[in-house]
Amino acid sequence: GYGFRCVTDECPVAVFMVVFQSIVGCIIDAFIIGAVMAKMAKPKKRNETLVFSHNAVIAMRDGKLCLMWRVGNLRKSHLVEAHVRAQLLKSRITSEGEYIPLDQIDINVGFDSGIDRIFLVSPITIVHEIDEDSPLYDLSKQDIDNADFEIVVILEGMVEATAMTTQCRSSYLANEILWGHRYEPVLFEEKHYYKVDYSRFHKTYEVPNTPICSARDSAEKKYILSNANSFCYKNEIAFPSNRR
Repeated sequence: GYGFRCVTDECPVAVFMVVFQSIVGCIIDAFIIGAVMAKMAKPKKRNETLVFSHNAVIAMRDGKLCLMWRVGNLRKSHLVEAHVRAQLLKSRITSEGEYIPLDQIDINVGFDSGIDRIFLVSPITIVHEIDEDSPLYDLSKQDIDNADFEIVVILEGMVEATAMTTQCRSSYLANEILWGHRYEPVLFEEKHYYKVDYSRFHKTYEVPNTPICSARDSAEKKYILSNANSFCYKNEIAFPSNRR
């Protein structure tokens, strides 16, 4: 017959080629499996399921003028250790005359108190209180309508399935901030569960009684009014005592 072929000790080159082929095959398999797993676990697609509202709004909340925007998670899986940040970008000229085209100013969204960490089980409205430390403190409705700046908002967290960090960003120009508006509610209580209506996610409604002056002017008016009321109250008490 024709016999058969096999690798023997008398063929060292053949033994080397078999071992080399096995090692190269294992390396190629490892690279392919790693690439597939990395592609599946890459949090890039996760960013597409994190949404920001089309517009930011400014309205009164708990008696204070606030800048607000809404974030939501379209997936059922949670975002672990989710937290938000925001910065205002605008150009400015220093006292020495230096021009800074993109000056970055942090916007406080509750870092000191810890409310910047959110549990994104349903759409949440992020609130920035426009106080004396806010870069928007001196801006009125008319100022914002004519302003040239951009507010960059950032949402960070870890993907629940892979523990990989993901980051989602959006921004609002000055003309994308609606003064005197609030977001329509999206969370409704049904029998034994809550329902989220994402068709209302970007919708707002106007609040007519929102002051159009800046937060500084509004605070000063409240201070003057409180002093005036206090002065009248003291006189009302003083007048009867004088008559006596």
